[in-house]
Amino acid sequence: MKTKLFLLFAGLLLSVVAFSQENIEEVRVSPPEFAGFKGAALLINEANVELQSLNDYVIKRLEYPTTDAQDFREGKEVIQFTVQPDGTLSNFVVINSVSSAMDEEVIRVLRTTSGLWKPGCNNREAVAMDKEFAVTFKLAESSDLKSQATNYFIKGNKQLLLKQNPKRAIRHFNRGIVLLPNEKCLLLARGMSRYEVGDKEGACRDWNRIKALGGFESDELLDNYCEMSGYADMLKTVKE
Repeated sequence: MKTKLFLLFAGLLLSVVAFSQENIEEVRVSPPEFAGFKGAALLINEANVELQSLNDYVIKRLEYPTTDAQDFREGKEVIQFTVQPDGTLSNFVVINSVSSAMDEEVIRVLRTTSGLWKPGCNNREAVAMDKEFAVTFKLAESSDLKSQATNYFIKGNKQLLLKQNPKRAIRHFNRGIVLLPNEKCLLLARGMSRYEVGDKEGACRDWNRIKALGGFESDELLDNYCEMSGYADMLKTVKE
């Protein structure tokens, strides 16, 4: 009797699994890609399309702003934009700025790629998707941005942890992030410093940036000081 019940249960379980698999539709999402030629948007579902390098395209056309070169200003620009279903670009947002002149120069060159993109797809249908592009401005090959950023990180930690001066620590972390905008340690530390001086919004931006980069280092801070406290503030408002 027990054997028959077990076999019946197993059969029902397999039936449920099979039924579930039959009714689950596979969702396929592909990001936008730079093709480098007009009409690329018409080839959204073509797999064998020869793509150009966006980095090579931009570097060949990018000019170092004269004022920044004279001031020995270096760092990494990060620009976000939206690739529309027709392959054109819109909604340019500066994620990390070295200078306003560099912002304008990178965006100027990126605008020339409008219409040269394969758009992102959701189940083989073209949809608008965000894309990020990063480019480093360096005056000499011998310039070591990582070492410079590490030095700013050490100085910032000294101000934050030893001298308990988060305001001054932010200045050092800012300089480091200009050089390495996706360095999670710098973002984490700057977020903590911002929170200490009362800039909760700025702190949460830094910690959410870490999450967007695929890091988990800021999850606890987000839970304790961003999402949960925000929910508590909302409840307080409702009660009032």
